[in-house]
Amino acid sequence: MHEKLSWKPHIANVTSKASQSLGFIRRNLAQCSTATKQLAYTTLVRSQLEYAGAILDPYRQNQVDQLERVQRRVVRFISGNYNREDSVTAMREELGLPPLQKRRQHSRWVMMHKIIHGHVAIPRPDYIQPRARTTRSQQQHRFTRLSTSSDSYKHSFFPRTLKEWDGLPQNIIELPSVEQFKEAIATL
Repeated sequence: MHEKLSWKPHIANVTSKASQSLGFIRRNLAQCSTATKQLAYTTLVRSQLEYAGAILDPYRQNQVDQLERVQRRVVRFISGNYNREDSVTAMREELGLPPLQKRRQHSRWVMMHKIIHGHVAIPRPDYIQPRARTTRSQQQHRFTRLSTSSDSYKHSFFPRTLKEWDGLPQNIIELPSVEQFKEAIATL
């Protein structure tokens, strides 16, 4: 952990390891099918980029971009298209690979759902209080937002997730099963 609570050293370390794994895949699987390359990516590279992504989710755009750059290189490798004028985003969507930032966001929402519904051994902290006043459209599983004074705390798991949690539809929040919740947020 950096002395100023910066994710910069961590992101540099993660992207370095993921790039090394990507190099291994590129050297050894260059002649393989697209499906094999994509499976190797999700198994060996993306798993490194997303390790503990619910908690270790960077908020600075340059750090988000640093992680996404690895996936962009992978997309070019999987599709075999290195033409600089072709859209990597279109190739990524064609392969069915969502942006890593969106996957981390969904991972945070799933973790919050598990905490609220008691599916993990992480109790809801005492400082996360249910809203004192609710409306018919927002009845349960809504919480008072946490006040923050520093960026490092503002963008940590609970303050950041609670802010986004308020934007989720009530019918999705109340889904009892984690699988149902995952399916519902996949469409958002």
